[in-house]
This record gives sequence, C-alpha cells and structure tokens, in this order.
Amino acid sequence: MNTPLQIVLAEDHALVRYGIRLAIEAGRIGRVIAEAATSDELIAIVQAQTCDVIVTDLSMPGARTRDGIALIDRLRRIRPAVPIVVLTAMRNAAILNKLLEKGVKAIVEKAGGVNELHCALIAAGQGRTYVGPGVESLLENMNLIGPRVGQEATLTTAELEVIRLFAAHGLTASQIAQRLNRSVKTVSAHKRSAQHKLGLSTNQELFEYCRAHDLCSP
Repeated sequence: MNTPLQIVLAEDHALVRYGIRLAIEAGRIGRVIAEAATSDELIAIVQAQTCDVIVTDLSMPGARTRDGIALIDRLRRIRPAVPIVVLTAMRNAAILNKLLEKGVKAIVEKAGGVNELHCALIAAGQGRTYVGPGVESLLENMNLIGPRVGQEATLTTAELEVIRLFAAHGLTASQIAQRLNRSVKTVSAHKRSAQHKLGLSTNQELFEYCRAHDLCSP
C-alpha cells in the first residue's frame, strides 16, 4: 500500500483518540484527516468529506445520532463504499457478529496490540475482512464460527416474544409463562435457544442485544 489511507477517526475520549491517531500514523499505513468525539460529529464529517476508511468506537455520546449498530447503519447509508473499522471494548458476541453482518470490515479490541490495528487497516483498504484475535476467540467460544460469522441469527416468533418480554419488562420465566399461557419449562427453553443462536451467555448480554435492536420498548 503505497499511498497512505485517508482516515476519519471517531473516539469520545481525547487521550485515547490521540493514542489511536499516533498508532495509525506510526505504521505509515494511513493519515488521520479528521477527528470526531461524538456520533453527531462523525456523521457531519462523513457527510462533508470523503475518506478511504472510517475508524470508530461503537459507544459514543450524541444528541442527534444514536451510537452502536444504528450509527453503523447510518454510516453505511451515507458512504456505502467506505470500509468501517470498529475499535471497541465490547465483549457481546451477538452484537459483534451483527456488526460483521452489517458490513463492518474489521473489528479490533481496544485491549489489542497496535499490530492488530495495522492489520485491520490494511485489510479494510484492500476490501478484506479482519477480526482481531480476541474477537475471533470470543466468537468461537460462543460457537459463532464458520458460516455463522457475520450471519444474522434467525429467531422463531416464540423465541423473539420471550426475549422481548424479558428485556422490555424484566419479567421472570414464571411471569412470562403466565402471560403467554405456556409452561415455565417451555419459556426457559425458548430463552436458552435464543441465547444459543445469538451467541449470548449472560442476561446482561441479552439486555444489551435487545437494546441495540430496539426490543426493550414496552
């Protein structure tokens, strides 16, 4: 890669953003041409100017623009041809897998090494997908491997109904069973099945997934 990539960098913590910029430019792979501290700023920059790669955190403040998956969706609509590299501390396998399904080209853990970021940028610049070792291991541990990586899990109507009631109302399996007129065993089985398909191991991860997909509204 002879010409440095023109990169837009988004990260809400100034010191972290400074460190990422130094790491990017130290490898002479890319040059940061604009920086954003909020999702609103990132959208404004991407609308106003072109770039080769967008490097962004997943969780950032914003008054007008949501963060997370909604932010990725909007970036993809504005600049569908520009690859996105996500830097994140998130450990939710379902959401990370969803990012790949949404077309994110690379995911790198913030706890990862500078070399991982360089590999991600090179891959993104060449149109390839890169997943850092930590993220790859997480997906494997949740059985999100092979053809399941980057593919949206298909939940049954019953499974979706159960996790929506769990997330939106905080109901227990017994309460959900009573509301749906089903057995506790059946409700528990639907919840376990949904979590397995999504690659989620804890209730907190399930809450995060439902929030990201607007399933927490009553």
